[in-house]
Amino acid sequence: MIRDSGRGQANLAALAVALVVVTATAVAGVVVADGALERSDRDPEDRRVAVALSERIVSGSGPLANRTNVLDATAVEGFDAATLAERYPVVGDADVRVALDGETIAERGDPVGGTTVRRVVLVERRESVTLTPDLTDRSEVTLPRRTGSVEVRVDPPAGTTVRTVRANGRVVLHDPSGLDGTYEVNVSRFETTTLAVEASGNLPRGSVEVTYFPARTTKGLLEVTVDAE
Repeated sequence: MIRDSGRGQANLAALAVALVVVTATAVAGVVVADGALERSDRDPEDRRVAVALSERIVSGSGPLANRTNVLDATAVEGFDAATLAERYPVVGDADVRVALDGETIAERGDPVGGTTVRRVVLVERRESVTLTPDLTDRSEVTLPRRTGSVEVRVDPPAGTTVRTVRANGRVVLHDPSGLDGTYEVNVSRFETTTLAVEASGNLPRGSVEVTYFPARTTKGLLEVTVDAE
């Protein structure tokens, strides 16, 4: 009987400790939630505008992004307060700062307080690379890196006519009377491009020049701060 009583008291003690732990955890959760709600109630307009602006900046249909969450480095370099107000009316009269990797790229007013929304993005920069292939013994050239567009300059020697250029088997340039000049061709940026040139004769080096625009991407942190008051 004594052993049973001791076991019961031990169980009661364990139960009491468990209740204390559960109660403390619940209280802590309520405190965190209350704090979050308090912050949300204090600046809901700041957060609404900051989230909306950040979404528009990374939108693929916007002026700063090549595609969703991929910013165009050249467009970012030309971004300023005037463009911010003109292209993103969602900011209204709020004080706004847009920064990339800690560097301010556009600012209006003095958003000392307010709310900051952060997004991890990719920043894409394109460079131009020109190839002058020797097509004397072959009719194809494969670009070493992927690209979304290609410039093809055709300057065949006398007596040779270039009528067709294909990209991965698809006809992208064709002129029965002959191609001569510089042409812009859109290709798939998701696959390596092979250009095939169909000519009536040999094409020594310099007859065809190809310029393509490979992309280099780096990760960045976009920060949008809005102070609507």
